[in-house]
Amino acid sequence: MDSRTPAVKRNGPETVIGYAEPTRIVETEITPHPGLPVQFGPRALFIGSVLIASLAAFVRPVTDGDFWWHVRTGKWILENGRLPGHDVFTYTVADHTWVDHEYLTEALTWLVQARLGLAGVSLAFGLLTWVGFLLVAKTARPGRQPYVIVGLALALAAMAGYPIWGPRPQMITFVLVSVELLWLRRFLGGSSRAIFWLPAMTLLWSNLHGGWPVGFLLLGLALICCLARWLSDRTNSAHLRQAGSLVIVGVASGVTVLINPNGLAVYAYPLQTLTSAAQQGLIAEWQSPDFHMAALRAFEVMLLLVVAGLAFSKPTLFDVLLVLAGAALALQSVRHVALFVAAATPVLITSWSDIWRRLSPPRLLPIAPARSWLSGITVAVLALIAFGIALRTADELQRQPALTRQTVPVGAADWLAAHPEVGTRMFNEYAWGGYLADRFYPDPNRRLFVFSEGGLMGDRLLVRYRQVAAINRGWQDVLDQAGVDYVVFDAGSSLDELLRTQPDWRLAYRDATAVIYLRATSVTRRARLR
Repeated sequence: MDSRTPAVKRNGPETVIGYAEPTRIVETEITPHPGLPVQFGPRALFIGSVLIASLAAFVRPVTDGDFWWHVRTGKWILENGRLPGHDVFTYTVADHTWVDHEYLTEALTWLVQARLGLAGVSLAFGLLTWVGFLLVAKTARPGRQPYVIVGLALALAAMAGYPIWGPRPQMITFVLVSVELLWLRRFLGGSSRAIFWLPAMTLLWSNLHGGWPVGFLLLGLALICCLARWLSDRTNSAHLRQAGSLVIVGVASGVTVLINPNGLAVYAYPLQTLTSAAQQGLIAEWQSPDFHMAALRAFEVMLLLVVAGLAFSKPTLFDVLLVLAGAALALQSVRHVALFVAAATPVLITSWSDIWRRLSPPRLLPIAPARSWLSGITVAVLALIAFGIALRTADELQRQPALTRQTVPVGAADWLAAHPEVGTRMFNEYAWGGYLADRFYPDPNRRLFVFSEGGLMGDRLLVRYRQVAAINRGWQDVLDQAGVDYVVFDAGSSLDELLRTQPDWRLAYRDATAVIYLRATSVTRRARLR
C-alpha cells in the first residue's frame, strides 16, 4: 500500500494529481522580501557559471561562407535605398527575381561591420544568441527545479547547438522562437497574455529572417493543446476561449507578415526552399545530421535524454508536441538543431527534475544558509569566470584573419585583384561565391557563376553547378555554354585534379585553400560563338 497522501496541485487551467511527501524538502523559487539584500549561494554559482561559460559557444568568429554575400547585400541596399529586385552578383541568373527575406538583418549587419569590424559582428550575434538562451532557461522556471539538473541541462543544450551557433541570420529566428515559447507556456498556464504581442513580433520577424513560419507552427501546437483540453472537459469554457484567442493571434500575425517590401512573395519563399530537391541535396546544412561527426554528439545525447525524460516523467501534451516537432525539424535538416534546443531544453529540465524528485537522491550540493560572505564569494567566482571567458573569446576572435583564409579564397582573390586583365567569366565554388561577390562586385569580369542563395539561384543552375563540381557527364558542356574562361575552386578537389590533366586549362594560382585555372582564349571564343 502506498503510504503517501494524495495531493492536488493546480497549475493554471491544468490540475495535476500527485503525492505529498511530508518528510521531503522540495526546492522552490524564493522571492526575496523587498528591502532585503539578495543572497547568492550554490544555485547562483552553478547555474551562473554555466550561463557565463556558454558565452564562449555563442561568440564565434565568422566562418560561414554565406556571411559575405549577406553583408554585401546589406551594403547594396543602403547604397541604393531599395531591395535588389533581381540577382545582382551572377552572370548566369541575373534575371531571377530576388525575394530578400532577411534584408533588414543584412543592412544592420553591414552597419555593425562597417563600424566595429568582424569582431563587432561576432559579439553582436553572440550576445543576441545568449539572450535567446537565457529566455530558454527562463522558460523552464529554473528557480523551481533542482539546480544540478538545470545547470547540466543548459550546458548540454549549449554544446548541442554548437555546430549552428555563430554570426548567422538564423540566430534571429532562434531568439524569437525562444520569446514565443516563453509567451506560449505562460499563456497555457493562464498567467500571461503576452502572446497577444506576437503579431507585432511577426511583423519584425518577417523583415529580419525567413524563419517566421516556425512561429505559426508553435502557435498551431498550442492551439491543439487548448482544443484537446476542451474536448477532455467540455464544461470548462476557458480552454475554448484560449483556443479562440490563439486563432485571433494567428490571423493577426498572418496579416502583419505582409507588412514587408516583398509583399505576397514572402509567403511563397519558405516553401520554395523546403520543396527544392536540388537545395536539399547540395547544401550541407539543409541535409540530415551526420551522427558520425563528433560535433553532433552533444545533440545526439540531448535527443536521447529528452526522449527518455518524456518516457519516465509526466509531460504535458505541449511538451510532447514540442519535442516531436523540434526533433522532426532537426533530423530533417541540421540547421534546425537550434530550434530543437529552444523547444526541448525546458522539457529536458522539467522532465528530469520530476524524475530526480521521485527518485529522492541524496543532495549532492546542499542549499547553503544565507550568508553575506557567501554571496561575496559567489559574485567573485562568477566575475573570475567571466574574466576568463572574456580572455578566451578575445583570443578566439583574434584568429579571425587566419580562419578567414582557411574558409574562403583570400589568396586567390588577392591574385585576381592583382591581375584584373585575367578572365571574363568565372566558375566558382558554391560556398565561396559570397566572399568573391563581397570582394569584387560590381566588376563585370568578376561576376559569379553561382553563390549560396539557393532559392535565388534556382534548381536548374544548382544542378548544372553540381554537374561540373562532381565531374558528371557533360561537365565540359556546362562550362562551354556559360563561356567560362577561369575557375576558382577547392585545392585538392576532383575538379582540380581533372583540370590539371586538361590541355586547354592552365594552372595560374594555387595555395592550401584554392586553385585558379585559366582556359585557352580560342576555346572560350568558340564557345561564345555557338
